[in-house]
Amino acid sequence: MKHKKQVIPILLLLSAVASVKAQLLYNNGANVAISAGGILFVDGAVENAHGLLSNAGQATIRGYFRNGSTATGGGAAGEYIVLGDWENNNTFNADQSNVRLSGTNQLITGTQVTTFYDLALETANAVKTQTLDANVNHLLALNDCELATGDNNMTVLSPVAASVTRNTGFVSSTGAGRLIRNTNSTSAYLFPTGWNNGGTVYYRPVEIAPSVAANQSFSVRMAYGDPSIEGYDVSTKAGNVIDVNTQFFHLVKQSGTTSPSDLSIYYNAAQDGNWGSIGRWQGLPQWEDLMFVDATPGTPLTRLRKAAWSDNNNEPHALINAKEIEAFFNFPNVFAPGGSNPDNQTFHIINNLGLAEVQTLRIFNRWGEPVFDSSRDGKTEWDGYYQGKLQPMANYVYMASVKIPGTGEIKNVEGNVALLW
Repeated sequence: MKHKKQVIPILLLLSAVASVKAQLLYNNGANVAISAGGILFVDGAVENAHGLLSNAGQATIRGYFRNGSTATGGGAAGEYIVLGDWENNNTFNADQSNVRLSGTNQLITGTQVTTFYDLALETANAVKTQTLDANVNHLLALNDCELATGDNNMTVLSPVAASVTRNTGFVSSTGAGRLIRNTNSTSAYLFPTGWNNGGTVYYRPVEIAPSVAANQSFSVRMAYGDPSIEGYDVSTKAGNVIDVNTQFFHLVKQSGTTSPSDLSIYYNAAQDGNWGSIGRWQGLPQWEDLMFVDATPGTPLTRLRKAAWSDNNNEPHALINAKEIEAFFNFPNVFAPGGSNPDNQTFHIINNLGLAEVQTLRIFNRWGEPVFDSSRDGKTEWDGYYQGKLQPMANYVYMASVKIPGTGEIKNVEGNVALLW
């Protein structure tokens, strides 16, 4: 069926209400201006093939919008309400306009990247799919829709934390696709990532709170499925990692500064099971525990937060269960300098997995006298001697500072040890 074209060869100023009942409104070289307060309703598609479409009012397009020339927000806060695909093949100057994609399944497509000012996704449960990168300068309102970026990026240029809003909406991505957000404050920035698996929505967001109010950006993708499929073998893990989530993982990247941030990953315990920590694919590489992750149970989402998280160019992060620190290092409660067991002739850390380093170790007798100090004596194990004399059999108090090299965290421990002859 051939499209009916309404050709506009002259300047058209719309300051009131204009309704065009056509399958296609085709601009072949005119300057079409919708002034503030003006309304254009097109019961079909719009092709701005040549000329200028300047919209400072409201343009409702029940079909697709295809821009092959120059379209603007009229130097003001114009509004585009589009029920078909958004296709930009030339120049779109958003000004302070609001583009409302109000159809069911729509594309953000074309040959040129669109930088929206405000972008609102409308119609509950609708899917808006990108075929190329896109930017939002001010506000991305997901409402109740899925923004499927595919292998492309959606970048929110505004550094204001509230620049992304949602009801039940979420962002899904594949491959190199990411949701990217600029930041310049210490506020918590939401990355509402998720996936629709055959009608079941898995909303698993990430939240990042920078420690400094500096210009930087973060990118996040939720990858639904076993990390092993993308090359991050869940069976290759550090000795203290018990298991790795095979339902989904996240790829997280920081750009701009190297300052730490608080990284939070949310999950649904009813659907995903219970997890105690966040792991990162790094090191050999292997899945390693970021450690000292705190949990905040919620309904329906539980938050796992890694304070002072630092990017190290290893994007994959997954929910894991791991042994507590005390499970892979401890100190003995007795030692015998004159005993027959060489492993028990000195007081030293028992480093089960080689994951800990003693920074300081101090030992006190019953009178509080420091009979051993690693910083003074130049070693991190005590042979039972003080000032050249073997100390009497008794209970001693030790205080130690232990570092986990993989993360840099310091754990302070103390306890009692008995010296035997």
